[in-house]
Amino acid sequence: MNALEKTEIRILALEDSDIDSELIMHELRQGGIEFTATRVQTGADFERAIFEFKPELILADYRLPTFDGGQALAIAKERCPDVPVIVISGAVGEETAVELLKNGATDFVLKDRLGRLVPAVDRALWEVELRNARRKAEADLRTLNEQLEQRVADRTRELREKNALMEEDLQMARELQMTFLPNQFPTLPRGAAQAASAVKFSSIFHPTSSVSGDYYNVVRVSDTAVGIFICDVMGHGVRAALVTAIMRTLEEQLSDLAGDPGALLTKMNHALRGILGQLGATLFTTACYVVVDVATARLTFANAGHPSPLLLRAATDEVAPITTPNASGPALGLFDEVQFHTQELPVEVGDSLLVFTDGLYKVENSCADTFSVESLREAIQQRAGLPLAKLMQDVFSEIETFAEGEAFPDDVCLVGMEIARLDIHAGKASGTGENGFQAVANGSSRMALAGNR
Repeated sequence: MNALEKTEIRILALEDSDIDSELIMHELRQGGIEFTATRVQTGADFERAIFEFKPELILADYRLPTFDGGQALAIAKERCPDVPVIVISGAVGEETAVELLKNGATDFVLKDRLGRLVPAVDRALWEVELRNARRKAEADLRTLNEQLEQRVADRTRELREKNALMEEDLQMARELQMTFLPNQFPTLPRGAAQAASAVKFSSIFHPTSSVSGDYYNVVRVSDTAVGIFICDVMGHGVRAALVTAIMRTLEEQLSDLAGDPGALLTKMNHALRGILGQLGATLFTTACYVVVDVATARLTFANAGHPSPLLLRAATDEVAPITTPNASGPALGLFDEVQFHTQELPVEVGDSLLVFTDGLYKVENSCADTFSVESLREAIQQRAGLPLAKLMQDVFSEIETFAEGEAFPDDVCLVGMEIARLDIHAGKASGTGENGFQAVANGSSRMALAGNR
């Protein structure tokens, strides 16, 4: 609002001359300024008027018998610093006028030039209005900032509480998921001590977050055979972890196919397609299932788009993939009516099989070099002859060193099996034994190196 539009400005006039006072009031009225005025002549009355009248503008004569404009200005700056003070005088020196302006006077008008009074009043009131508007805006901004800060604090607290609940849920989910994994591996023959077992196992499981999209299991297939199942679900986090729970359930439901890797993966794919097809989004998992029978000295397997397990030959220290590029089928959950075929290889005493997810080797260093499968094969071959658990831990440590302290970008799962003894006559003596998955006590840790128990 313009100062000229403001009605009834309260003006305190310090003036001892009736004529000068009338001239000043007349000039203001002629200038269109609407006001209510009170006039005083002494310092005591001036102070009282400031307190009682609460002026919005002070017009002060400089020379009075017992008081002057300089004193009035000092009092006004102390008692009502925001009220503009215009000094009106008949004749003062330039130095005095400059000193008054320095001390806080809004303007200085000579009595013989009252034509300057109205513009000076308009400007003074306009400056007051601008200052008040600025202060109001600053106050509003402070209030808004305080409200915003409070809202942010409240929201932060809410998010913190929700995050804490989510962390608790994720921790519970992690603990539950860990129970899916074996912490005790089967021995051959059944009930044999670790030292006497024909097969020995070790594992490393290293999730990158609270829950993992990797899953593995080691099961007894018969009195002479064991199987290793491993899968890696697309993506990370809770969604991938939920699919691993589905895979574990399917593994149990299809336990009658434990002796036929190809048939097992074929049935798994069919079931998984029926489940994931309801989501309306592409979701799949790579998988590999390997069976080793110490009675036949054969390794049978089927692969669904998973990195090929590596076989370390004890006789030659050669490390080679068991799956050829053309022998692997597509990932599970992508296509209907896929037939996975069982393949086989001979094994010998002392051979070791390493089954893993691609998070083990898809690691980059600061130069953007990838560790690669070839690097993994070389790392394994360099440690041929070491005990299985130490070989695996040393390889994992080498990959960690290669990553230069950076976190693994994907979950890591590594399962090793050493064929300590072949027992060909056992198969003839005892027959095939049970032909199905046997429940194994479960449990694991975030970074677990497990062995036979």
